[in-house]
Parts: sequence; C-alpha cells; structure tokens
Amino acid sequence: MKLHRSDGLTFIAVSYNGQAELTNFEQSNAFWVYCLEGKKIRKRQLLSLYPGSGEERLQQFCQSVLDVVICRNFGPKAMARLKEQGLKLYSFDGGCDRAVKAYLEKELKEL
Repeated sequence: MKLHRSDGLTFIAVSYNGQAELTNFEQSNAFWVYCLEGKKIRKRQLLSLYPGSGEERLQQFCQSVLDVVICRNFGPKAMARLKEQGLKLYSFDGGCDRAVKAYLEKELKEL
C-alpha cells in the first residue's frame, strides 16, 4: 500500500540507466527521485532498485512515498498497477532534469 504524507511535498521518480535519455519503466535499474516543494526542487537523490523480478520491482514502487513517475514508456501491467496505487504517470523522451522541468511547466500529459 502506498504511504500517505501530509507535508505538501511532491516526489517524482524519473527513470535512469546511466544514459542521457529516459528508459522504459521495466528496463530501469535506477530512478532519480526529485523532492519538490511547490515549483522548487528541494532535493534530488538516486534510487537504485534491488535486482529481482519485474513484480518485485513494481512492489517497491507501490510501497513508496512517490507521487509521480516519468519514463519513456510503461508496460500495460506496470501502468495499471502504478495507477491503481494512485501514482501519476507521464511519458517523456529526453533527459531527467528536462523531464522534471517539463512536468513543472505542465508540458506533460498524464497517461
């Protein structure tokens, strides 16, 4: 079950595999997690996922404090499960910092 907070912060996970471009959710071994306070980035930290099956990795996300996930693409099972947990999903074709900027500027459409 997704953890709930009342601090007014937004946590965004952006897929990362050591490349300039975002990867698909299922292919990401790590995510940059941005903590936003309003439209200001308060902190950024790399989150490495434990090796395991896609189901185990999906479970890690469903038990997190994340609010938003941005990747190049999502498989149908991952998309359904993450949305079921109340996460907002966005697709972006570019780099991590640019993805967050596009989110803040409301240039992304929710999937």
